[in-house]
Amino acid sequence: MKGNRIIVVVLCTLFFASLPAVERTILIGPKTIGKAWKDNIVLEPRHFASAHAGDILTVYNDNAKRTAQGAFQNPKTWQGVAPEYGYFGINGPFRMTLTEDILAIAREHGIAIGGHDYRILQVTISDAADYQEQMVWTGPAVMMKDDWSANAEIPASCLKDLRVGDGLRLHISKAKPNAAAKLMDFTWNVLSPALDGVPVGGDSYTWYIYDDAPLLKLALAGYGTNVAMRIGGTGYRLDAIGIVRQVGEVSEDYSAVQRAPREYVLRAGELFHGEKYFPADWSGNLRLTAAPFQQATENDVLLISYTLDPAAKAAGVTPQLSLRNNRTWGELTGAAEPIWYKLDGTDVVYMFDAVALDEVKTRGLILTGVGFTLTKIELISAQ
Repeated sequence: MKGNRIIVVVLCTLFFASLPAVERTILIGPKTIGKAWKDNIVLEPRHFASAHAGDILTVYNDNAKRTAQGAFQNPKTWQGVAPEYGYFGINGPFRMTLTEDILAIAREHGIAIGGHDYRILQVTISDAADYQEQMVWTGPAVMMKDDWSANAEIPASCLKDLRVGDGLRLHISKAKPNAAAKLMDFTWNVLSPALDGVPVGGDSYTWYIYDDAPLLKLALAGYGTNVAMRIGGTGYRLDAIGIVRQVGEVSEDYSAVQRAPREYVLRAGELFHGEKYFPADWSGNLRLTAAPFQQATENDVLLISYTLDPAAKAAGVTPQLSLRNNRTWGELTGAAEPIWYKLDGTDVVYMFDAVALDEVKTRGLILTGVGFTLTKIELISAQ
């Protein structure tokens, strides 16, 4: 036990060196991620061709509401690229560490950034070497029990160099499928609601600190050997803890950057106005909430405008779209098989029947398809 204390003291005196690292911008916004998980933007696969496991994807954002959440999703399945990235609370820039499994998804389909109630300003990739780690706690390791009763007590001396912008990395092992971590102050209260059972997997989990609030909670414990943080959870073993700090600068080379589609202020009757791409791999979809349909009648129609994708035509893909329900992705009219509207360049006019109208008023709808860029959806009266 005494030997472990000596190691901790030595490690806590290490410092971060400055290196000429470069953070590469891959997407420039703005891209508004609105309510109800209906908005997203897909990072193109080309950005990940030269990436490596351990590299860091950072999403800079603003206008985040108190309850805002982020997500990194597989555009093919719309599931999280890893359990811990399916959804999470955000209160500033949020990050993802790329793994071999995540890179396999990214290089084939790209990565969708979603969630609700914030706006993306910029997305970057940094080499793993751009983030230096200072090990501050090396055990003894603690196995988190199924009943959440175990926890590791982290002394204040190990966290004295922690500051806003840093990441606290939990090095873990023996993670079960339902593994989750709980990060608490010395009074057993969670440092942030998002840390009350956050999913963990693989060999590490990193929590980045974006404001002073959790640091103030840790500082209340005092100094030295006083317990400042308690780390608990279930289904994993905590082996060590490090502080991760970014070094270097953001590159100003935007020659290969992806730019978010232009955003428009919706006018009366417009449900969507922008540039939403539906690629040839069938991964594109757009969700509309029930809110704009509350006063709709069977005399109203949807007018769907788009531009055709020349690449889809060259690849032999027939551009088409379909309207689905928000429950099962079944046909909006209740038909057994989905109805597909083949696209020839003219607007699609969709007329509601009673079943479809009730569905959109209750749950909204999903528009899916392939081989086109959606530009506008209007709800207009046919009378």
